[in-house]
Amino acid sequence: MKCTQICALLFFLFIQLFVQATELKEGSWVGTLNLQNSHQLSFHFEVGKNQEIIIKNGKEWIEMKSYEYQNDSIKVYFSNFPNYLIFKVDSLNQEKLSGYFVNPDRKKHSKIELTAKFYEYFGIEDIGDEIQNIDGNWQVTFAPNTEDEYPAIGKFKQSYHGITGTFLTETGDYRYLRGTIIDNKLTLTSFDGAHVFLFTATLENDTLKGEFLSGNHWKTNWIGYKNDNFKLDNPDSLTYMVKDDFKFNFKTTDGEDYVYPNSTLKGKVVIIQILGSWCPNCLDETHFYKELYKKFNSHGLEIIGISYETPDNFEEQVKRIKRFKENKNVPYKILVGGKASKENSSKDFYMLNKISSFPTSIFINKNGEIVKIHTGFNGPGTGEIYEKYKAETLQLISRLLKE
Repeated sequence: MKCTQICALLFFLFIQLFVQATELKEGSWVGTLNLQNSHQLSFHFEVGKNQEIIIKNGKEWIEMKSYEYQNDSIKVYFSNFPNYLIFKVDSLNQEKLSGYFVNPDRKKHSKIELTAKFYEYFGIEDIGDEIQNIDGNWQVTFAPNTEDEYPAIGKFKQSYHGITGTFLTETGDYRYLRGTIIDNKLTLTSFDGAHVFLFTATLENDTLKGEFLSGNHWKTNWIGYKNDNFKLDNPDSLTYMVKDDFKFNFKTTDGEDYVYPNSTLKGKVVIIQILGSWCPNCLDETHFYKELYKKFNSHGLEIIGISYETPDNFEEQVKRIKRFKENKNVPYKILVGGKASKENSSKDFYMLNKISSFPTSIFINKNGEIVKIHTGFNGPGTGEIYEKYKAETLQLISRLLKE
């Protein structure tokens, strides 16, 4: 081999070694996502001895499982969604990193700038002793005085300056939120691999006024008043039958037709779950439905999921559904609904007034009669509301199986 070729090979190997990604320091980190140029969302994560990453989203711990090196960068996938983090450790300071949170399904605003630093202490320092109390339920309006206005309930629990809780809407909750109230300034965040939520507000007398940012693509105002008696419309009343012919025909993940109704479901209680693997509220509902299936399937309960996915083609939609079923150990059948949109699902389920939320669940008795349609899902982040719904649903299924 000529000298020039040897030198070139050695130089190439040197460069490959030089650009090799630096491993993360084991321990606690605080990350920052830079939203819409002027806002910052902070979150905490832990790095284990085997480089595993766990994001702490309030009471929810999100384990990042799929891990790969790309030259000088590290790419880590969320287990529940196709989204990922890609970053590199600072070569001069291994307690800092920079990169992006990426949602590959977004055509616009798919990347959010990420920075993080090693940080052993997550407490609140030097903030004084005065505490503004917002503990309890708040009557909230998002996008007030616009055509997009919608109601919600802010459920907050306070400990000193720390706040946890969520917002309930008529189509589901905003899952686990955590933050602080300091000098009348409220900050609440959620980062779970799908949601990138930042709520800010100022407390003026008995009123909260602020902004709600979702990633880099959406922003609106919101206003709230303390009101423990405010209620939203019943989620069982939002979606209803307009034609008396409930039926459908979707493909299985093997490409075969699945028609409802069919003889295999005769005499069974059935739940039709309209969902998407990209939807955190659908994930919460699926965890609960796994419990129902385990408890009641042998007694005559069947659950059929119909999943609407973000990719445009059937093959990619199938991949998402299979990944979801495998990662979450979903024991029941999930059919391929098609491209994710409320309009598409509403056309497929033309016998209903509309599909206004993912998820939507249709409860059917042994005689094939629809007994309830539940819009949205309020998950474990809502505390007693979630537990109450679980208990009511267990009672309903038990009753339907006995009838």
